[in-house]
Amino acid sequence: MIDLHIHTTATPHHSSWAPAALAAAAAERGLRAFAVTDHNSIASLAEAQAAAQAAGVGFVPGVEIDSGHRGKFWHMLVYGFEIGDPRINALCESVFARNAADAERLITTLIERGFALGGLDALGRAPHVADVAAALARNNELPNRDAAESDEAAAMRYISAQVPGGYTPVGVDEVIATAHQCGAIAVLAHPGRSNGVYARPADDGDIAAMAALGLDGLEVFYPTHSAEQRAVLAEQAWQHRLLVSGGSDSHHAHQPLAAWDEPRIAPLLDRLRV
Repeated sequence: MIDLHIHTTATPHHSSWAPAALAAAAAERGLRAFAVTDHNSIASLAEAQAAAQAAGVGFVPGVEIDSGHRGKFWHMLVYGFEIGDPRINALCESVFARNAADAERLITTLIERGFALGGLDALGRAPHVADVAAALARNNELPNRDAAESDEAAAMRYISAQVPGGYTPVGVDEVIATAHQCGAIAVLAHPGRSNGVYARPADDGDIAAMAALGLDGLEVFYPTHSAEQRAVLAEQAWQHRLLVSGGSDSHHAHQPLAAWDEPRIAPLLDRLRV
């Protein structure tokens, strides 16, 4: 009974789980362990670990990193490092700085090209690249738009193809290397999801390429993965000798925590000493 993909208030303006409330909810849900995996931040891990200990629930330190490989954008979950490890913190700071610089450059370039980007001022914070992409799609008619694409995905496809150097995320290889330097593991998040910038289905070529870089696992069990997707992803994990993980990706109390009870996750828990 685990949930290894949850966000807290350290994912700014994007999540409302307070660490203490999250630990209490995990205990009430009957979880054996849970992980906090904020976007490019480890700010809440110490508080969450203390709250989990007080609630009698196992805790796994984690983080979810924006990254890129093979012309696509991926979320990489890193688990099992020492809280406060300066190498993980430096990676988070690097990703945050790159995202902010890319967002500012994109705003300037797109406005110069005559695109409207209404709504960014209302964010109350520095925009992320995904915010710029959403504003681009929301306020403009993009050429060659695929009706099945989400706003963000359509805009990022345009940015990637038409704005040289528009978005330069840290490479998956760097995330994996940093994780391994810290004695941690790297898991590809929601590889079957398809509704956002960092949510494009990973095909076998993508997974094989990342496995060759040292990828440790796949998040096979995810709320929006169908039974068929889970079966395919589990087969890919077996083929590439990858660990299997699962989580809810909950950002708020109204988004239920997962309680995956799946034997194929056991090797991952053993690796994390849960």
